[in-house]
Amino acid sequence: MILSLFIVALTLLAAPHPLQAEETLRVSLMDQVKQLAFTSDKGFSIITPSGKRLGRPMKSARISLSPGGIAVNRADSHLQELLFIPRRGGRISINQNPFQGTFRVIRKKGGLLVLNEVDLELYLKGVVPSEMPSKWKMEALKVQAVISRTYALYKKRENRGRDYDLVGSILAQVYKGASVENRRTSSAVEMTAGMILSYEDAPALTFFHSTSAGPTEDAAERWNIDLPYLKGVSCPLDRESPYHEWKKTITLSDLESALRKKGFPVRAVATLTPLKWSRAGRLLTVRILYNGGEIILKAEDLRQALGYRILPSTNFRIDSFGKELKFEGMGYGHGVGLCQWGTKVLAEKGLNFEKILLYYYPGVTLQPYEALQLSQ
Repeated sequence: MILSLFIVALTLLAAPHPLQAEETLRVSLMDQVKQLAFTSDKGFSIITPSGKRLGRPMKSARISLSPGGIAVNRADSHLQELLFIPRRGGRISINQNPFQGTFRVIRKKGGLLVLNEVDLELYLKGVVPSEMPSKWKMEALKVQAVISRTYALYKKRENRGRDYDLVGSILAQVYKGASVENRRTSSAVEMTAGMILSYEDAPALTFFHSTSAGPTEDAAERWNIDLPYLKGVSCPLDRESPYHEWKKTITLSDLESALRKKGFPVRAVATLTPLKWSRAGRLLTVRILYNGGEIILKAEDLRQALGYRILPSTNFRIDSFGKELKFEGMGYGHGVGLCQWGTKVLAEKGLNFEKILLYYYPGVTLQPYEALQLSQ
């Protein structure tokens, strides 16, 4: 046993690239949809839960919700789940957007859940160019590859037993599939193959955001997540970001409508005032007076209600309040973890990807994921 572990360790050291663990991710692309279209130039097979093929391979299919389960080209399969597998060398497009891997469609109450089941490294080739401009320095792209890989593996562990590992949107990390694959970002994925950040023998929780515009946030203040590598660091280098400073205007009626959609019985808002700030200077809570009383709302929930592009961060002040609300603010994103625009500047200054990672996540270890598995 000891000899075999020693041989594996030597192999890890001698390999030109870290060994890659074979990991498949289940990424939720759509939920509660009524219908969608699958196409593939090379065709695909539809497999039932029992492992049998449903009909012959086809190049296109319209999938919809049916009274008995899932319908394929309007024919009710009377099944609650179907697997779509591309023919060798092919890809399946969903609503004309191509993706690697296979698709699983599950009938849920009221709609269809659409999962893309894809190899981790292929998944990253659709994430890195969705999260970071491909023209940025290679060291910055390698940083993004490592933190996106680490985050995906963290979420996979966290969501064991659930229908999917993570979503493919801004609520986790943006994943646009094969349509955005790019030579430079794919190279960054390949050059860091299998490498992750770990803490206490597990993948670290590698939150990241676009623009800090000041110190990064302590996750304990923001989300009650108390981790030593998410306590916040100085980040004075992201002034190039178009969101370093911003101004936004919304109407009072849009604010009231957004609050009603979130379930608050608001007819008329009288005031919106800041209430509590984090140590890094971002708002934690706001106070809203309305016709029926008051609401103490997390600033992050207000941002989500209005929309992330309408209110880019919680580092803002209200410049005027009337029929229109004028906001002045700084930064883009929640402010926790790595700052992407700060990473850009550090890479341009010559720092390699490992130094950048260890700056934003102090106390973590950069290592092959497979080596972490062998140690457990």
